[in-house]
Amino acid sequence: MKKSNRIFTVALYAFLAVLVAGFILPSEGEAATKRVRRATVRRGSTTPQTSARGVGTQKNPHVIRTAAQLSAFAASVNGGNTYAGQYVKLGADIDLRDVPWNPIGIYKDGNTRPFKGFFDGAGFSILNMGAGNNVRPPTALFGALDGATIDGVNLHYIEVLGDTNVGGLVGFLVRSELKNCSVSGNVKGQSAVGGIVGSSLRGTMQNCNFSGNVVGKDGVGGLIGAANQMRMRSCVVKGQVEGNSDVGGFAGGVLDGAIMDCFADAVTVKGDRNVGGIVGSLIDNSSVNKSTFKGQIFGNSNVGGVAGRMAAGELLSCTVNGSINGRVRAGGIVGELADGKITRSTSGASVNGVADIGGLAGRMSGGELNHSANNGMISGGEAVGGLVGSYSRGNLNLESNKNTGSVKGYHLTDRLVGVQAR
Repeated sequence: MKKSNRIFTVALYAFLAVLVAGFILPSEGEAATKRVRRATVRRGSTTPQTSARGVGTQKNPHVIRTAAQLSAFAASVNGGNTYAGQYVKLGADIDLRDVPWNPIGIYKDGNTRPFKGFFDGAGFSILNMGAGNNVRPPTALFGALDGATIDGVNLHYIEVLGDTNVGGLVGFLVRSELKNCSVSGNVKGQSAVGGIVGSSLRGTMQNCNFSGNVVGKDGVGGLIGAANQMRMRSCVVKGQVEGNSDVGGFAGGVLDGAIMDCFADAVTVKGDRNVGGIVGSLIDNSSVNKSTFKGQIFGNSNVGGVAGRMAAGELLSCTVNGSINGRVRAGGIVGELADGKITRSTSGASVNGVADIGGLAGRMSGGELNHSANNGMISGGEAVGGLVGSYSRGNLNLESNKNTGSVKGYHLTDRLVGVQAR
């Protein structure tokens, strides 16, 4: 591995390590065996009960029907009750307008108290959740999950503002499953910012959708900001994602994870470096399969229709349409291919920039590129190619890769490869 690739990999590992550092799993003990009693209203009580009925079994779950009960449930988890093995269910739509929200579950060095149970949205919605800088990070509906399952939770008209580990549904996720969930609204933070999840350490996300705006600085994604060992399948993103580095329509950075059968529809992605329609940075045995981006991408360096920068892993059967605008190293599929494999992927997007501009890859410094095609219009200043803008090394099969799009440049321009061995 080249020195620059090693530096990049170490940097992203370090970034994700900072996010998960200090996640100390609480002991089950008495907290895991606590039960929620019937709701009562007692003068002077500081811990209101969460449900009007239910004992936490699958057949008789804790049922939450009001904003007060949801807040009490959050306080119960944050007080040490993990609800491990227990079932919690919504029994009505809940409006959190004007309710100061404290996320369910705490992730803090030396004092982590996650939710570990099963939470069923049951087709109901939580509306107008507002979580701001007055709460401890992570910031989301659920602050921390560990070994939990969240099914069918719908969040609408949310306004989330935080620092790190900021998401609409989950701030920090460990070994947990999200399925059939939807989030709409605005999410804003600094690092590890996602429309649904801020950051993860092993987990799955399936049939989940986000619609709205996500804004951050480092590690910003429409679904998840920093994805460590996360598997995402059949998810949809609509709206705008904006950040500085590692910015993606679905995920900011993916390390040892997978994205499959996902669709970014009418999405605008804006960033500075490592900016991609699906993922900003893809490294370490990660993959993006059968996924589609349709929209606009704007960036400075390493700007791609699927990935901004690819240092390992695989892209298979991906499709890109729309426009890609980057200053240097901009490509229809990837901005820079440093390592990994791209197969059977197609770009119909227009790609525009200054230098190292390609229909499939802006710059190829390693890896493999096979059986893929560009059908879009490619234009730039220097090192402009219908397949690759600038090529230095790697397996580039000029017979299996096709270009049917137009190519326009001012210097070192070619129908297939703009320049070699730069």
